[in-house]
Amino acid sequence: MKKNLSLIFLFALTFLFSQSSMFAPYEAWFQNSGTVTIYSDNSMIYYTVDGTEPNLSSPSAVNQIAIPVSQTTTFKAFSVRYGITSPVETVKYYVGTYPTPRLFFKPPASWTSSCAYSNIIEPRTMVDFWEPGQQMPSACEGWKKINASFAVGHITFNNCLVYSPFWETSPSLITATDIFYDFSNGLITDPPACLLASGEVAQKAVSIKIFPNPVQEILKVDSEIKFLSYEITDASGKLFESKMLVNNQVNVSKLSSGLYFLKLMNADQGLQYIRFIKK
Repeated sequence: MKKNLSLIFLFALTFLFSQSSMFAPYEAWFQNSGTVTIYSDNSMIYYTVDGTEPNLSSPSAVNQIAIPVSQTTTFKAFSVRYGITSPVETVKYYVGTYPTPRLFFKPPASWTSSCAYSNIIEPRTMVDFWEPGQQMPSACEGWKKINASFAVGHITFNNCLVYSPFWETSPSLITATDIFYDFSNGLITDPPACLLASGEVAQKAVSIKIFPNPVQEILKVDSEIKFLSYEITDASGKLFESKMLVNNQVNVSKLSSGLYFLKLMNADQGLQYIRFIKK
């Protein structure tokens, strides 16, 4: 009986940990400045404000702590309650204006219109968008364009016919930078010549390649950019790994087969998301 009660107790704690965020406010954007509260009742809280992983030696507080922010800050925290440690929660709070990617898309010639449907990852928000999303105006030579509503987010391109049997859509892409997607050929690393000529984009993109893809064990990164760290997430944003990047290689052998995103970070806080398949 005592064993069963213990199991129920542990299940209840897990349920409580999973049902709410440790951070308030939920909306992770301040126009000028604000205060972030980290809280967890009857718990010891351990946290960082520089994006590093917290541990039992990190700054701590009992039950809650309020931290003023005046610039964009990445918080990470976990709590310890009755000897049970919660998962680490990460929230990046943005302050003031922040860069939003520009989205360029070339639909098939058969499409009469193109829409961009977004799901925001950062800044964290409770705002929902409904398919098919915003209609995209023309840019040049069949390319469409639109500014994203996020700093980091998912995007799919579609033919705006969401309630029709003729509905067509691209795969879901995750991005924090300008993106060029051709429905017939996939992601384009460099902007098309007509966009460069029209002034829509100022210069060619820096090439970033990962290989092999699909991958069994070791994923290699080839780029002019020096990336310092990486994270691996799935399409829902669930974090599987967060580490420093060593020798431009990522060991993915422990991942289950499926679709993942590699988030690469450089010294200037720049981000790149690249999709890969684990065999």
